[in-house]
Amino acid sequence: MESFPCPEIRTILIVKADRLYAEALRQLAFVAFPSANIRLAWSIASAEAALAAEPVELLVTGIGASLVGDALDFLARYLAQSAGTKRVLVVTTHREVHLLSALRSLPIHGVFDSAVEHPEQFLLAIQAVAQRNQYWSRSILDRIRSDSANGSSFSRLLTVSEQLILSVIGGGSDNVAAAIELGLSPATVSSVRRDLHRKLGVQHRGELMRIAAQTGFVQFTPLGVVRPGFSILTAEHQARKSKRGSGASAEPGV
Repeated sequence: MESFPCPEIRTILIVKADRLYAEALRQLAFVAFPSANIRLAWSIASAEAALAAEPVELLVTGIGASLVGDALDFLARYLAQSAGTKRVLVVTTHREVHLLSALRSLPIHGVFDSAVEHPEQFLLAIQAVAQRNQYWSRSILDRIRSDSANGSSFSRLLTVSEQLILSVIGGGSDNVAAAIELGLSPATVSSVRRDLHRKLGVQHRGELMRIAAQTGFVQFTPLGVVRPGFSILTAEHQARKSKRGSGASAEPGV
């Protein structure tokens, strides 16, 4: 098996809700970096506490809802702190288009598809990321490219503001609740929702909720609804709105 000449990595944090899975990753990471202090975290809150207590040189994390919170938002906050110095490898089985597109927009070094690739490949992935190289599983890249090439892909079909409203309505909110959360009028939300119905070929809120879940805009958990990447979408929307200037928005009422 090919290997990379690696720098010495002294501290690693692995964030996975499944403790057996986390331990398996820890043992693999130990093979690559036998001198490293490898810590485990099983939720976003515990990961943030661990990082606050002691920064790490390499972060390995999942993005599932079982981490109790928005893992994409956690990554965005983490990377915003001197992003150029962060080494991040995401390990996941998720294939939802919205999740993968959000990961692609973040300055992470790679995504490892643990549903397809052999554990030995994880050693190559973590070693590549350790030296700040890119490692994206071919299956993940193929999924992203397939969606990008699709004329009906969500990134082309829906505006950023429509994706925001899909995230909120898809989580079970009605027009009034969505309007309050987004700082819009109920009439604006209703108008955008009609556009969503038309573009997605649905008629009812229940169908919007199904599509939102299938594409990764919402995740339903025993502790409530998680909207992965919602803060990233919000920041993108605000940046576009600021760039266009007040009153020049091309997205209706948002």
